[in-house]
Amino acid sequence: FDVPGRVAGLRILMFTVFGKDGWEDRRVAFKEWPELKATLGLQYLPLLSIPGSPPVKVHSAEAMMRWAGKQAGLYPTDADAALLADEMMTTVYEALSKAPRPSSIVTADMLPQLWKDFTEDPPPAEGQKAKKAPMSLYFSYIQDRIKGPFFAGADLSVADLALYMLVNYFVKGEIPHISAEYVPSTFPAIKDHHTAVKEHPLVKAYDAAYADSSSAVHEVKEFESSSAQK
Repeated sequence: FDVPGRVAGLRILMFTVFGKDGWEDRRVAFKEWPELKATLGLQYLPLLSIPGSPPVKVHSAEAMMRWAGKQAGLYPTDADAALLADEMMTTVYEALSKAPRPSSIVTADMLPQLWKDFTEDPPPAEGQKAKKAPMSLYFSYIQDRIKGPFFAGADLSVADLALYMLVNYFVKGEIPHISAEYVPSTFPAIKDHHTAVKEHPLVKAYDAAYADSSSAVHEVKEFESSSAQK
């Protein structure tokens, strides 16, 4: 879609490998989605199509991140380092997959409360240990893994771009039910990490190349409403 979404980090990798003109970054308008959805193998985006006979088509954003990351030199060659990078990428995408979203069961008017429950730690019950909200649990775990400024220290990797993608959902308004200050005010190490990734030369080059691109973030809430069956 024409939002950063789950491919924010992947687009940076694709640009790093292929430049702006070496690949087609097709962004689907929300209004086009119902018709397009029925034509896709797994009926969701993103979709990577690699030219060939027949062309290779891949639906997994996480797999695409590894594929592009290896070509960009941002996937660790050391087995132990790759394990840690893989864990962080998988944790990021797992957190995203568990987030509330509209469906035939979850209506649009349910989403604000569901997101509140997903992100805000509940008050502890008397005599019991405090529990973390699901997103808080994930972010706390991820935050502890950041050596600084990036996961592995000084070097940017695919894992850093995956976390950058997830944080973008919050700070860029793609989750209209949660304050843009949720992550910066609650997880300071993740805030610093996001700033460091944004200031990395590869990310700044991408941002400069696509400075004139449109964005449909303001349409997300309406799209959620149309995607949910009321």
